[in-house]
Amino acid sequence: MKRLTISGDACTETLAILIAVAWADGRLDDNEKAGVRGAVTVLNLTKVLRDRIDHLLEKPAKVSELLLEPLNAHDRQFAFVAAAWMAHADGDLDPKEQAMLDEIAKALGHSAERQAELDAIARSIPVTTDGSRRWSDEVTELFKAIPRKLEPNADIDVSLG
Repeated sequence: MKRLTISGDACTETLAILIAVAWADGRLDDNEKAGVRGAVTVLNLTKVLRDRIDHLLEKPAKVSELLLEPLNAHDRQFAFVAAAWMAHADGDLDPKEQAMLDEIAKALGHSAERQAELDAIARSIPVTTDGSRRWSDEVTELFKAIPRKLEPNADIDVSLG
């Protein structure tokens, strides 16, 4: 069995990207904040990384302010799939969210073709639509689902943090 590990830094920057997408409409509601904080707890991030996330929850960050350079190719794909999933999670892709996805894809070095492929992967990951949504659970499940979607033919056990 292949074991994929997503580093704490990769988790943090992926969450930072999710926060940026959530801010794309100009606001971040309390439910979204609670979900990210819940995911941070489940992912067992260090205090330094938790503080970074708390800072990003308080005011929107520009994509250029995110720490994307250290991410490897797999983590960059992972991060974009998470961003696209977040943008599509409510079933309505706002033009501001699409613009944010385009900016994130460019910052991560994805071509338009690869962006479309990763977007399709994101759309294949289920979201809760029955009104029982718990963001912390969904984000945690998202982090577990992405590696399986990126490498569908691999027998994968996922480790976070």
